[in-house]
Amino acid sequence: MPALFDQGFFVREAAWHGMGVVLPDYPDRETAMELAGHNWDVALRPIAHQRRDASGQLRFVELKGWNEHFRSDNGYTLTVAKDTFERIPNSLAYEIAELLFDQGFQYETGITLDGGKTCAITLKLDEPIQITGDDSVTLPYGCLSWAHDGSASLKVRSGTIRQVCANTVSASEAEGKRLGTDFTFRHTKNVRERIEDAKKAVSGVRETLDVYRKAMESLGEIPVTPEQRDLFVSTIIGDVELGKDGKPMGLPVSQRLDSTERVKSNIEGERAKINSLFFGSTIPEAHRLTGYGLFQAGGEYFDHLRAYRSQESYVKRTLLSDNPAKANLSRTIALVTA
Repeated sequence: MPALFDQGFFVREAAWHGMGVVLPDYPDRETAMELAGHNWDVALRPIAHQRRDASGQLRFVELKGWNEHFRSDNGYTLTVAKDTFERIPNSLAYEIAELLFDQGFQYETGITLDGGKTCAITLKLDEPIQITGDDSVTLPYGCLSWAHDGSASLKVRSGTIRQVCANTVSASEAEGKRLGTDFTFRHTKNVRERIEDAKKAVSGVRETLDVYRKAMESLGEIPVTPEQRDLFVSTIIGDVELGKDGKPMGLPVSQRLDSTERVKSNIEGERAKINSLFFGSTIPEAHRLTGYGLFQAGGEYFDHLRAYRSQESYVKRTLLSDNPAKANLSRTIALVTA
């Protein structure tokens, strides 16, 4: 990720990689675009390819139906795409972000990756949530991410960040696709026409907070035995698979005769990572044996401790995408404590 990081800003707290500008307070839109490296547009120009004419000479011939998408400020090529591919300007992403400002959000972070091919902004709503027995605070956020290389749409999503360990929980992971707080703009020509639909989507952000609060309070009331906690850990690291009755299906992978020593070692390494959380500072002492404690440990593991292929994938999984494994945490907790 540092190798792909071009530019960015972060309010009050530096990013984990130590790069970018740290601001003492929230910037306005113009400042945010400049510091995030988003103050340019995507321009188009036709492309050509070499063909031999009747005399055998090589000549450049325009390739009909294709365009080069490049940065308007420095000419850097972002992608080559068919002329049916409609670019999404950076300014449009900020227009959509302003919809979140209607609910009191402010620009928390903004980043540009890989020469401008990937961009993202995070907005924070300063309405802290505190769960009984947890002295840390959880803050709601809105995240917009978009790509100019043809690989992704512009996505708007909301969720929460528990500041003590920077755990992120998207709306869809806190019961939510039914709330409709995730929204996707495809790279098509109807983006602006769909802004009204996006308004309906982001208007559910505060409703999502109520869902999150109630879900976490309910988890905090579920007592967990040490044996159930061990089963939960074994499940989320992939050592065991649970049946509908909450019991393991077959032998754990770490106990099978056909499992290699390397596989067994990897499993025990992942187990040790999670177990250490229950005696660390990020899991409240009052919740080391509750469903809420399991949920926080699982979230921290999937966000930060689980092995990742690259720094870029680490960033994407924490802020830019939903995690099905995290989405199943509540279900897994219900199974192991049934």
